[in-house]
Parts: sequence; C-alpha cells; structure tokens
Amino acid sequence: MESLFGIHRAAMRRSVEVTWGQWDDEWQKQVFAENFDSAGWQLVDVAGEVVGMVSWEERPSELWLAAIEIHPRFQRKGLGTAVIGSLAERARAGGKPVTLRVLHANTEARSLYVRLGFREFLV
Repeated sequence: MESLFGIHRAAMRRSVEVTWGQWDDEWQKQVFAENFDSAGWQLVDVAGEVVGMVSWEERPSELWLAAIEIHPRFQRKGLGTAVIGSLAERARAGGKPVTLRVLHANTEARSLYVRLGFREFLV
C-alpha cells in the first residue's frame, strides 16, 4: 500500500497543490487508504516494477475511467496511451464511449486525453 501511495503522491501532488493550494500528506494517505479497493484497480507493471494503477467501471451507457496514475518517471513512454487504448477497445466492443474527469490543473493528463481524441467539457 505504501508503494502505491508513493505513485499516487508522485503523480497527483502537483495538480492537487495547484487546485487546492496544498498537499497534506497525512490526509491524503488517509483518503487513499479509505478509497483504495484493490479489487477495483489494476496495476501497471514494467519489467516487474509497479509504476502505475488504473481503475474503471463498466456502466450501462459508458465505460468510466475513474483514475489512471502513472509515476512521473514512466510518463511520456506510451503507458497511458496503451492502457487507455485497451479500455477504448473494450468500450467500442460494447458500443459505449469512454468517459472521465480530470483536474483542470493536470495539464499533462489533459494533453494526453485531447491527443487521444477526448473532448473537453467544463462542469
């Protein structure tokens, strides 16, 4: 669990700080532990090293990409593209779109999603 939280911290800290002004490590650990359900996540592994995690939910009218977090050392290497591509194939086979939400401050993720063809809707 600690190593997975380390990935979460590395992947999300900057966006959280920009959005809410600070990163509270103890609070983040608590929320992560309360919300992390190992049955709902798949790990992203590179040569035996866990470098990320992804969670999605099959819904009646969509495949909801709840979260994808890749450690920054492994970003920009095609992992996110491959994971999302696999989910998109799954969704297409079921005749559904892939949907997601992303923090506005997470510019790296937003760029990836736009490059992969997602359309941006602000709520």
